[in-house]
Amino acid sequence: MVKLAHILVATFGALLVLNGCLARQSLGVPPQLGNACNLDNLDVLQATETIRSEAGQVEYWDHNHPQLRCAGVSVSRVVIEQGGLYLPTFFSSPKISYVVQGMGISGRVVPGCAETFMDSQPMQGQQQGQPWQGQQGQQGQQGQQGQQGQQGQQGQQGQQGFRDMHQKVEHVRHGDVIAITAGSSHWIYNTGDQPLVIICLLDIANYQNQLDRNPRTFRLAGNNPQGGSQQQQQQQQNMLSGFDPQVLAQALKIDVRLAQELQNQQDNRGNIVRVKGPFQVVRPPLRQQYERSEQWRHPRGPPQSPQDNGLEETICSMRTHENIDDPARADVYKPNLGRVTSVNSYTLPILQYIRLSATRGILQGNAMVLPKYNMNANEILYCTQGQARIQIVNDNGQNVLDQQVQKGQLVVIPQGFAYVVQSHGNNFEWISFKTNANAMVSTLAGRTSALRALPLEVITNAFQISLEEARRIKFNTPETTLTHARGGQPQLIEEIVEA
Repeated sequence: MVKLAHILVATFGALLVLNGCLARQSLGVPPQLGNACNLDNLDVLQATETIRSEAGQVEYWDHNHPQLRCAGVSVSRVVIEQGGLYLPTFFSSPKISYVVQGMGISGRVVPGCAETFMDSQPMQGQQQGQPWQGQQGQQGQQGQQGQQGQQGQQGQQGQQGFRDMHQKVEHVRHGDVIAITAGSSHWIYNTGDQPLVIICLLDIANYQNQLDRNPRTFRLAGNNPQGGSQQQQQQQQNMLSGFDPQVLAQALKIDVRLAQELQNQQDNRGNIVRVKGPFQVVRPPLRQQYERSEQWRHPRGPPQSPQDNGLEETICSMRTHENIDDPARADVYKPNLGRVTSVNSYTLPILQYIRLSATRGILQGNAMVLPKYNMNANEILYCTQGQARIQIVNDNGQNVLDQQVQKGQLVVIPQGFAYVVQSHGNNFEWISFKTNANAMVSTLAGRTSALRALPLEVITNAFQISLEEARRIKFNTPETTLTHARGGQPQLIEEIVEA
């Protein structure tokens, strides 16, 4: 019996190990990244694949690259041409985006929420007060009179006079950060006169993603003959294509021919299509006239009043975007150096739910972002304009990246890795996505830095320097985030303040 018990225990242990290995493979985690990330040599990353559509394109970064794989994210850049419509799509992971260029309108579908945007003007050929009857018209009316009676009249009363009803539609423009929850379908239409460019990040390691660590795109409309990304080389069809047309016809109460149209079997326009004629949806006026109002920015109270429930009353009405490109919105601002603006769960409560945040930064001339590190998040930095030098140091004190970053390139900055950004004579603009709803940073230089917080005696003994040298290290940089890049000459506090 003792031997049998030992055999059973050993067998059970082996099964646990095997199950763990199989589970890791099922999650799509490569063996070399299962327990550790190889981050000894970082690099500047560029898009590796482009999927073209009729009215735009989607560019993908290889999410299997060790840096992105370790961060647990997937990055893409969506370009929608003038008059282009990005068809309804959802993902199994939360998504955060930044509008790099252009303007448009967007809508999202939240299951269970009502259609609160209504157009009360009657459709062409329909008189006010009469419900839409379609081609069957009189036949449907005669059939309903005998079967439904008063029930039919009551059921139609709430829909009479509406040409269209749909969920919330919002204006988006350059500088907007947009948050989309997992499973929520969303669409975007370019209303401007230039391409609408959006950089997007999927947090595929997020707890809301119950599938493997591969970005999965689910389309409600459109077909893509080129596939969706590196893992989807075969033609990608919309979700309705997999159903029997008879089943669709029965579910939607339409004929089979129309059900086959929904499946887009012969449609090769891709997921960004060109709208023919005017694009008429129910939408509010442009928000520029309201955005200076404090009530528009904080509909439930002044900025110092926190949103207690985190969902702004209901999920259906919560805000999904915040503009962080306005200088008046800056968290750090120096006229001759630049500005930094962050959005987190305190300013956009939906971010608490998807556990992501973003930071927008602009450097001017010879400026520097003081050395710092992310305390509780990975950071994906994308250059939207200009160029700058970025250095990153790992946990062993080794320089793992020292390169120029240019427009259209991105850098992955792992949690805890210290980095510094320098612009030399040119402007540098970027957007950073962080894998925490309230990402925190700790600086290594400046008034709020770790070195400033240490006693002088600790610094002198740690670095074997004099007390006067320790004082200069602590007090020569009075700034907190941005400073002048002056090369390494000694600077006095008075000189920096006067500058």
